[in-house]
Amino acid sequence: MKIKAVLCDFDGTLVNKDILDVICGIVNKEQESKKLNEDYHEGKIDGLTALITRINFLHGVSISQISKKLKENDYLISGAEELFKFLKKNKIVTILNSGNILPVLQHYSEKLKITYIVGTKPIMKGNVIDSISEKNFSGANFKLEDSKLILKKLKIKPSEVIALGDSPADKSIFEYSAKSIAINPKGGIEKSADYIPDFSLVFGHHTQFLKYFSLFGFK
Repeated sequence: MKIKAVLCDFDGTLVNKDILDVICGIVNKEQESKKLNEDYHEGKIDGLTALITRINFLHGVSISQISKKLKENDYLISGAEELFKFLKKNKIVTILNSGNILPVLQHYSEKLKITYIVGTKPIMKGNVIDSISEKNFSGANFKLEDSKLILKKLKIKPSEVIALGDSPADKSIFEYSAKSIAINPKGGIEKSADYIPDFSLVFGHHTQFLKYFSLFGFK
């Protein structure tokens, strides 16, 4: 079976920091954002509630402020750019799906030449973030459901998809995809993964990416 698409998480998978925490630092809310994220991973709060609260810290923050912050440090994991160049060269569709906000994901999508992005869509007032609420999400499982809409349009089957992630928020895309890979796993997601490679095997040796997935029977 040929790999036609890769569903890839963002925070903790492609970057070595939670970028939503970093952006919340613009309004001095980085520690509060971190605490909410930790509470989610420890099962103390549901994911959507934590995410909505964290995004609402960003009320009044402009896209230009976000861009300026990310230009200071993109936090990309070594090899990430080369990996996506390799996927594009091999005509593999890439979908970056994350709970992070679209202005952040668009920044990385342009940098990595990612095919599609799925993320949260806060209400904007011009180029300034206003707010977000539960009604602004397609559902609690929006990362998977919105990705499935893209894959359906492209006529790509679950049996042709690989998922990469690092936390419990990625469990649904792991279960949906033919095979799943946990990168630096946390929160027990490794129990749902098909494979937990040496971190450098995926990102450090990107030129062997497809050969590596042949372990799963892909050609």
